[in-house]
Amino acid sequence: MINLVLLSDFSKKNNLQLEERIKSLIAGKSFKLGYIPSKSDKERKYFIAAKEYFRSLDINEFLYFDVDEEYDESLLGELESCDGLYLSGGNTFYFLKNLQKRNLLGKINEMAINGKLLIGVSAGSILMSKTIKIAAFIDENIVHLEPLNALDLIDFEFMPHWDTQNTQLPELLGYSKLKTIYTCNDGDGIVITGEHIEFYGKINEIRNGKIIEGGSHHA
Repeated sequence: MINLVLLSDFSKKNNLQLEERIKSLIAGKSFKLGYIPSKSDKERKYFIAAKEYFRSLDINEFLYFDVDEEYDESLLGELESCDGLYLSGGNTFYFLKNLQKRNLLGKINEMAINGKLLIGVSAGSILMSKTIKIAAFIDENIVHLEPLNALDLIDFEFMPHWDTQNTQLPELLGYSKLKTIYTCNDGDGIVITGEHIEFYGKINEIRNGKIIEGGSHHA
């Protein structure tokens, strides 16, 4: 059964219900999280910040797994043995290109389908869809990437940072004639366990050119 957590970004106003839900997925057991950054974090600045956040959720063991300039193939076995994976934020096109280059899309997909917890933030959440086409609304395709096929774990597309990006609404309404989109504010998130989807915070649905205002918690 898949266990996915889609976040827009960490926030000082984090959703406490969401944090408790993530803790329940970890279930108090010894848990090792494989941290995959979108690009090399040579100073480990973002890695350190993420570790601080995840320690508050009872995760205490981490593997930093670079897919960019510091890629180390010898760590693949350790990555596969992790209890869950974290896909960072960043430029979604750059991130996908790195995952394609390292032939990791199939491996991450397989780990998620086999029940390992997969947590994404921003770009990391966008990658869970079949395609990252929606990223063009917030990111520049700096690597001229084609094709844009991603992890194909969810049947909708994810628009993060909605509290700051909603100027894109007219274009997204047009795009939603092809896709169902869920928008997410920083600090909020979506949790998927098997066929079950839960909304934490104000999640809006955009479908067939219309926006449907979301509620505080949908289970």
